[in-house]
This record gives sequence, structure tokens and C-alpha cells, in this order.
Amino acid sequence: MISRSYSFPWKHFVLSDFFSETAFNFLKDFEINSEYTKITGFRDVIKRRCFLNNHLVDQHVELQDAMQTLNQKQKFSNFFGRDITNTMIRAELIHDRYPFFHDIHTDLPNKNLTIIINLDKEDDKNLATDLYFNKTEHIKKLDWIANGGIAFPITDKAWHGFDKTEYKGIRKIMIINYVDPSTWRDKEQCYE
Repeated sequence: MISRSYSFPWKHFVLSDFFSETAFNFLKDFEINSEYTKITGFRDVIKRRCFLNNHLVDQHVELQDAMQTLNQKQKFSNFFGRDITNTMIRAELIHDRYPFFHDIHTDLPNKNLTIIINLDKEDDKNLATDLYFNKTEHIKKLDWIANGGIAFPITDKAWHGFDKTEYKGIRKIMIINYVDPSTWRDKEQCYE
């Protein structure tokens, strides 16, 4: 994993070469069948979401390489400056399709750390994450780096989203949250 740290508009890390080549290719090619019939700007209305929980990883042993990377909690705690040693891993494979966008938001405080990894896209447009100074002030769209992306400790200033834009085909990403097991209710979404 290669990373650069930035303090503006809030503390974040731009990542590249996050997964091994084998894990990255398996994740990129993994088929999912989420339903995007309702678009609100948030993921909670998407049906058949794909979480890399214990059951899915047991069914697809090829996912264990990716989960070993994500399970480096002590290394990530030291690197990103947020203690995630006692968290659960909530990793979601996502195949966005137009007109999906993700409204400007900050993550829930019980998520501790968020990592967004770009996997693949069918459109030539830059479909990376957008960073904001606040709910209304757009700062920049990150560069799309396949097998790279962004990591950030959760704060009430970490405004981000995926701006409304027209795009073709599928935008494949993975969102990883390290969640507090004492307050995270949907434990079936998590890998322990």
C-alpha cells in the first residue's frame, strides 16, 4: 500500500496499490446483483447489497486474501492515527449505475475509519469520490486510481460524496468501514 497524507479540506490519505494483484482482480471481477430501482442519494434503499461478511467469505475462499489485508487493524491504527483494533470490518462491494449518486454527508461516528477503494469503471470519466469543505462547498474530485482511493478517520468535518454526473455502465468500488461492535446494529454485514 502506498499512501499520501493531506490535511485539506480535512485529514485524509490518498491510497494506491491497496490490495494484492490477486485480491484486486478477484474483487474487480466479482459479480453482484444489487437492485438500483430507487435512487435517493443514499445506499440504504439499494436492495441486495453485497457485504463481505463471514458467510460470503466462507462461500468464496478467494476473498480471504482481501480480508487479510483489511484485517491489519494494528497496522492501520498506527498508519491512519485511529485505533480500530477492537472494531468489526464492514466491507461492501458496490456496482453503481447511473443515475446513482451519493449525497454529501459525513459518516456515522461509530464507523471510526472509512476506506473507499476504486475497483473498475466502464466510463472514461473520472468517477472518484468528491471532497467537500462543508455541506455545500465542493473542494475537489479525487483522481480515479484503480486499486487505490481514500482513507479517513471519521470526524464531523469529513464531508464527502459522489457528485451527480451522467456516466455509462458500472462504477465498481469497495467501501470499508471499521465499526464499533457495541453500537453497530447490523452485525450480519460485518466480518469478524
